Amino acid sequence: MQYSLDEIVICGSSQPVDLEHRSDINPYDNKGKLPIFVSPMTCVIDKNNYEIFKKSKVIPILPRNCDYPYAKEDWIGLSLPEFEYLIEDELDLNGYHVLVDIANGHMEKIYKLAKQAKEKFPELVLMVGNIAHEGMYRYCCEAKIDYVRVSVGSGSACSTSCLTGVHRSLPTLLMGINNIKTELDKTDVKFRTKIVADGGLNTIDKAIKCLALGADYVMMGNTFARCEEACGKILYNKDGIDYREYYGMASERGQIDISGGITKEPEGVEIVVPVTYTLDKFIKKFTQALRSAMSYTGHMTLKDFRKSIIDIQSISEFNSYYKND
Repeated sequence: MQYSLDEIVICGSSQPVDLEHRSDINPYDNKGKLPIFVSPMTCVIDKNNYEIFKKSKVIPILPRNCDYPYAKEDWIGLSLPEFEYLIEDELDLNGYHVLVDIANGHMEKIYKLAKQAKEKFPELVLMVGNIAHEGMYRYCCEAKIDYVRVSVGSGSACSTSCLTGVHRSLPTLLMGINNIKTELDKTDVKFRTKIVADGGLNTIDKAIKCLALGADYVMMGNTFARCEEACGKILYNKDGIDYREYYGMASERGQIDISGGITKEPEGVEIVVPVTYTLDKFIKKFTQALRSAMSYTGHMTLKDFRKSIIDIQSISEFNSYYKND
């Protein structure tokens, strides 16, 4: 049975929590960043605003069309052919952060190249995706892939699900991956790929629910498109609010941005989103909300928060209290 994020709730602690101030809770990863990747979308990130995002508490990824001079700690998006070329190139990829930015993470070639790359460059930090079945997680661990994006077709500007029928809800997928991890604990495969929940996380609570369900990170696009700092074109102003273009990278516009033309049947749409806050305001709000959620569950670190107890609610119950803006 599949569940939507609207049907998921996080349960509070079953015993009194030894906590006086929420500021004592650590909502950051080991590099002092929130567990959030900014989706490498050309209507959100470009070479002009990359440094703004990079200096914040979130983790941006440069889109595939950027030739921005990047450092090893910068996350860059590459196509599969570009990744294959770099493996054979004379460049030492150790220490670089690379996302093989393609939608279908079920291709055998990805895992063959990943194994080849990690054997040649053991300090390469690699992310692949997207996957729509928890069974693929096993192959990620065997290939020593550092991060995998999970979910197909759930993004607000993605039409893959309604066009192809391929879809797996994020809660169901994350719970399934937790089961695979338990199975792997009984094998000789010791490497654990980090989970990046990706798609449809257009409100803070949905992102936090994914973390509670076991995701190491979340990836958000629509949310950052609404920030003043995003690079998408402002189309018009209505009642004092700017409205910006937003589109999926598999849409016609997205394909043109990264490939110069339409290379496949579009699986994305173009929509308009309001610009309603600054990046700093969003980060502060997310941080406060995550700390609050962690305090209710009695967890001081993200590692412990991923073990939260969850429950299922009806959509009607969800609609009765939902007031997230």
